[in-house]
Amino acid sequence: MSLTGGSCALSCSYCSSHYISSMEGAMSIDEFEKAVRRMNSVGVSGFLVSGGFDREGSLHLSKYIPVMRKLKRELGVIFNVHPGLQTKDVVEDMSDAVDMVDFEFTYTEKSIREKGLDRKPEDYLKMLEILMDRGPKYVIPHVMVGIPGDDPESSIRIASSFHPYLINLLVLIPTKGTPSESYEMPKLEDVVKAMKISSSLNKTSLGCMRPYPMKKELDKIAMKYVDRIANPHPSLRDNMEMYDACCSLPEEFFDHFRMGVRK
Repeated sequence: MSLTGGSCALSCSYCSSHYISSMEGAMSIDEFEKAVRRMNSVGVSGFLVSGGFDREGSLHLSKYIPVMRKLKRELGVIFNVHPGLQTKDVVEDMSDAVDMVDFEFTYTEKSIREKGLDRKPEDYLKMLEILMDRGPKYVIPHVMVGIPGDDPESSIRIASSFHPYLINLLVLIPTKGTPSESYEMPKLEDVVKAMKISSSLNKTSLGCMRPYPMKKELDKIAMKYVDRIANPHPSLRDNMEMYDACCSLPEEFFDHFRMGVRK
């Protein structure tokens, strides 16, 4: 669900509002509550809450937290939030209303510039520290791999030093209609290198964002290293245990989303 519809103040080179535009829009507290109740009534039990960020790299989330808390209490639903950079007060308020936080973490100037932000790596480090100390039970750093001229290894190593429940790796997709359209597709060997580093340090997942042309080969290699793969290539799904959920779902919720083993 997007709290801003298709609107975002940033112009990330690899998104430019492209990916949030396909989400369910819920741009007021009333819209949000009605949408959750409507979808829950037909069997939806988990919600990814995201949207466009402001110029500081933050999702305007705070006014939605009380209704998330109420819906969680009344319906037993699960909330996963993409908050961006937030204050300590907002993080503390999220702690009993949100089940998990997907935090796109970086510690490189290059990656931050690709987001169109005037922030420093230290801002992301401070946010990760606050999330781990004061936030919801599950915090999942997401690290982008494949940005031209970037080296995600430092981001992976620093995120791993906090011993999060899971680290999720994203792979840049050169996306039509965005500045990344002119980028070369990331090299498979660079993605595999990042995956090996991450999986040697921490439980790791391969997220849903990765270029389709490399998906079959990458996913086959990933099966040797990572703990889970979002939307695995169809040719590899036999004998996989499948869940209808996002990459960062904590194991305590698996039974809510289990689809069984593909034969």
